[in-house]
Amino acid sequence: MCKRMSAPWRERGLVLLELLVAGCVLAILAALAAPVFADISERLKLRSAVDALTISLYAARAESLKRGGHVTLARTGSADCEAGGDNAAWGCGWTVFADTDEDGRRDADDELILDEHPPPGIDVTQTASRAALRLNAWGQVSGQQGVGFVLKSHVRQEMATAVCISSGGRVQSFAGASQCPG
Repeated sequence: MCKRMSAPWRERGLVLLELLVAGCVLAILAALAAPVFADISERLKLRSAVDALTISLYAARAESLKRGGHVTLARTGSADCEAGGDNAAWGCGWTVFADTDEDGRRDADDELILDEHPPPGIDVTQTASRAALRLNAWGQVSGQQGVGFVLKSHVRQEMATAVCISSGGRVQSFAGASQCPG
């Protein structure tokens, strides 16, 4: 009987060519998956901003009902974010505060209730172009029949969500909409 001997170099592991092929396959899969992950990341940022605004609106409404009015939701600016003179631009963030003198601006003696900032890369535009929304004793936005916000991604302009406040104070969000219905 003849014994067959195997080559010792075949038993050591992978050949360089096999490693290169596996690396190429992984690179192709990563290149195909990268745009999907970028899209998911933008959707999560937009959803996070919508949730922060919705929570702020509900908090302002609840505080207004509790305090009998005298609550304001106002846009903010900061050193690292330029809001500009346009009252419609709320991309730097917003605050909810107890507005004792009801002037729409936070003074030193006004109690801060909530301070929010959207994630970077998200535009927040208020459709009524008001720098502040004052809420009355019934939790409604004073002086408006309804107010809306449009949140859009810088990267993907078609990604938009409208957050709408009805005259009764109900808050709704509409994914994929660039304005409030009706």
